[in-house]
Amino acid sequence: MTLATLKSEFHNLIDKIEDPGILEQYYKASSTSIKPDNSLWASLTSEQQKGVLLAYEESDVEANLIPLSAIKAKYLK
Repeated sequence: MTLATLKSEFHNLIDKIEDPGILEQYYKASSTSIKPDNSLWASLTSEQQKGVLLAYEESDVEANLIPLSAIKAKYLK
């Protein structure tokens, strides 16, 4: 996907969000991640960083993955 296409798709996604809370989360995540000092990662504690890295490693094992439908069902309740 080209950079222009990616930006366009991201803008389209944002335009479809009607929930202010979700939009604010996207804004915070996006604005924090583009800071030059990588402050999102730096803002995590050592334990949180280890947890993220462990989750990433565990995601390589198919049996550890949860279907999106199961996650949606859990949070729709």
